[in-house]
Amino acid sequence: MNKKKRSELKQQIGSRRKQLDREEIMHKSQLITRRLWDLRPLQTAEAIMVYAAKDQEVDLSLFIEQSLQADKKVFLPRVEGKDIAVLPFAGWEQMQLSSWGIKEPLGNSVSPDILDAVIVPGLVFDGRGYRLGYGKGYYDRFLSGLSRDVFICGVCYEFQIVDTIYPHAGDIPVHWIVTEQSELAINLDFF
Repeated sequence: MNKKKRSELKQQIGSRRKQLDREEIMHKSQLITRRLWDLRPLQTAEAIMVYAAKDQEVDLSLFIEQSLQADKKVFLPRVEGKDIAVLPFAGWEQMQLSSWGIKEPLGNSVSPDILDAVIVPGLVFDGRGYRLGYGKGYYDRFLSGLSRDVFICGVCYEFQIVDTIYPHAGDIPVHWIVTEQSELAINLDFF
């Protein structure tokens, strides 16, 4: 039953997200970027992993640029088998398109132990910090292996937050969710 409800949520929210045009995505993404910079764990982080936006996801390219200007180390994920590898961001020209249609960095991976913060996308989030992605569990496996000290922040548009995603035992909640309109604190240990 929960599998069906999760699938319906992904369909419903995904359909709504597809209706966003480029201008709306950029405007909302800029508002989210501003809110991210207000978060102390991101202000103090030296090494942050973000992601390259696909389709209508929140675009963090401005956040990446500002992080580099602030002398932070920026990393992006690359799917390797069933896992996510962590690679340094060396510029958009040092990226390739994966079979999933996601821009991924070229080069050698580094240990996730160096990360202070991870910003994750999601198709649907709930008030307890659980997220639905595209259904392969890459981020849940990755996040479960991180140190408890790593700040995990979800980003999405306001309409992507629902009451519950009907989480499974292996789902890993984020500590904070940032949208263009609000911030949702899940784990106050970071504040």
